[in-house]
Amino acid sequence: MDDYRRASAILVVAAVAACLAVAPSAWAQSSANQSRWEVEGYGGAALLFGSSDGSVTLPAPGPPIATSSPIFPSRRVPSWFFGDGALLLNQVNQQFGVTSLIQPFDDALAGLADSGANGFVAGARLRRVLSTSLSLEFSFDLFPASAELSSDFLAAVDATRDSFVPAFQGLLATGPFTGVGVTATSTSGGSSLEIATTGALVYHFGSSEGFRPYLTFGGGIITGTGGGASVTLEGNYRFDILGEVPIDETDRVTVRYESRTVPAGLVGAGLRRDMSDRWGIRIDGRVLIGPNTTRILLDTDPLVATGSPADYVESFTAPSIQFSNNPSTGRESSLGGPSLQDFEVFVADGLQARVLITAGVFFRF
Repeated sequence: MDDYRRASAILVVAAVAACLAVAPSAWAQSSANQSRWEVEGYGGAALLFGSSDGSVTLPAPGPPIATSSPIFPSRRVPSWFFGDGALLLNQVNQQFGVTSLIQPFDDALAGLADSGANGFVAGARLRRVLSTSLSLEFSFDLFPASAELSSDFLAAVDATRDSFVPAFQGLLATGPFTGVGVTATSTSGGSSLEIATTGALVYHFGSSEGFRPYLTFGGGIITGTGGGASVTLEGNYRFDILGEVPIDETDRVTVRYESRTVPAGLVGAGLRRDMSDRWGIRIDGRVLIGPNTTRILLDTDPLVATGSPADYVESFTAPSIQFSNNPSTGRESSLGGPSLQDFEVFVADGLQARVLITAGVFFRF
């Protein structure tokens, strides 16, 4: 992140330095009424293009836990919905001949970085008019984030949720368990915006009558705001061992977006028309080019309820799944361990181009 900020600062300083390098002669040519400030409000469309290269990184398998024998090893898993937890559950079910397996959402994670959508853009610009041909401009552009929850990923999440119940019902049907209850739910929502803060040099040319063309060059940073889109899966299973020992465990996992701060270069062109000495209109097109801002993070929150009488049970397979309702037994459940927080499962490393097409009104003061 520090590298991004240093690069962003260099871009902004370079844009300002370019303005100052050409400004002295412009200032000399400017009269008092020409050297004015302008403020502009505008809106329009933001179009997203570019690469979303990158790779999915899932959490490594957890540490082994104590079982009745090394012949039946088990390990910690943060969740059954993805990665090593889904693998462990499916391996045990297959050894019992259970045909219902959980369908992890692992393969759908990488596709999230391709799910950005076009949308609106709105913002404000502050300009210092240096001469009839040059202005120094600072802009604040607000537009949708470069990634969102795609219909394909939500469908993959639904498939994972729907496979949780039959997979655990099949597993628990193989043991001496009563009062079996298995549920699974999913929720999604949230959104986020990105802000581009840029500095640029605006060069006007052509006649000052009617619409006058201009070119824009500069740079700055793009950063995210808001909580970001997310989806949460929650599964729960409850049963009694031999009708006496209660087991109650909840598996909760959240996949969410977070926009990282990245540098961006800026090039653009447009037309402006002075409607009077005090105000005018602009039609502007510009391209912001920089690294993809998308980060996909994963959080888990497994919960193993304490019950009485304290006891445990294991599947006696290789590998094995173990359930325990109290660590005082010297045994722990396979589900559990420290929660994963802000685990980075995907970072896009390609370039993105945001094309901003806007119309605005500016005022002099």
